[in-house]
Amino acid sequence: MQIRKLAFFWLMLCYSGVVNAACEASVVSLEPTNSAANYDVFATGNYPLRQQFKVRTSVSEGCKVVVVLDLENDVSALTNATRESMRFDWYAAEGYLQADKWLLELDSENTEAEFEFRFIGGQWLEAGTYKNRLRASLFKENSAMEMDQMTLNVEVSVLPSARIQFYGLSQRHFNLDLGSLKSNKIINYAPRLWVESTAPYSLSVDSQFNGKLRHQSQNAMWDLDYQMLIANEAIPLDGTQRRWTRSHSTAGTPLPIQIIIGDTERKAGGKYSDTVHISIAPSLSMAPD
Repeated sequence: MQIRKLAFFWLMLCYSGVVNAACEASVVSLEPTNSAANYDVFATGNYPLRQQFKVRTSVSEGCKVVVVLDLENDVSALTNATRESMRFDWYAAEGYLQADKWLLELDSENTEAEFEFRFIGGQWLEAGTYKNRLRASLFKENSAMEMDQMTLNVEVSVLPSARIQFYGLSQRHFNLDLGSLKSNKIINYAPRLWVESTAPYSLSVDSQFNGKLRHQSQNAMWDLDYQMLIANEAIPLDGTQRRWTRSHSTAGTPLPIQIIIGDTERKAGGKYSDTVHISIAPSLSMAPD
């Protein structure tokens, strides 16, 4: 009887040892699989930027594990230095979302998976670098004890960019009728500009006749001075500094245009005109390193 008990006890010990050794697993790698890293605030589409990653594990035979993918602050977003958030949606062919974490079920036959950060379109973001730390935490199935973890720094850049248009209009060219000209006439009915910029910006104004209205005869002796104001600030059009600047970004600002006619005394009758080009450029001071 004693021999049987010893034999039975020995067998139980061996079996217990097999159970403990049966589940060994670790995270082998966590890495990006594409180089996309720039988010365009003006891009159309639901997801203008998609970052792709792969996680690989080593899982012993007969073992089932769960890999939990999340970010350090437990939200699906990257942040810049001022804590502004760039949001994304998780996506993978396998797994499921749970409380801003993506869960993957892996085993010895299926040890790796690919997933994506799909950055949501239409987000207004200042130029700069947005960061977070991606974590891949490995757990044995039905267990809260972490077996391994690997992290990866994730970055996305928003480049300085800007655009300008006439407020409420789709065309890029507008013919402004100044009406009957007289000295010091003020025209307030020009279309407003609509500007957007992810960084501080400047407007450049180029006048075909250097801030003068030219007579239909094209004779410069009849040139008529005028002044242009943007948001009540005069813009030199005579070949000197033709820039209008702002030291901040904007998600959208309407800027009124005002025209003031100069002295019309002793000017020839007829039609007068000028062509003005207005362009916008963002400051590169906020460009990502």
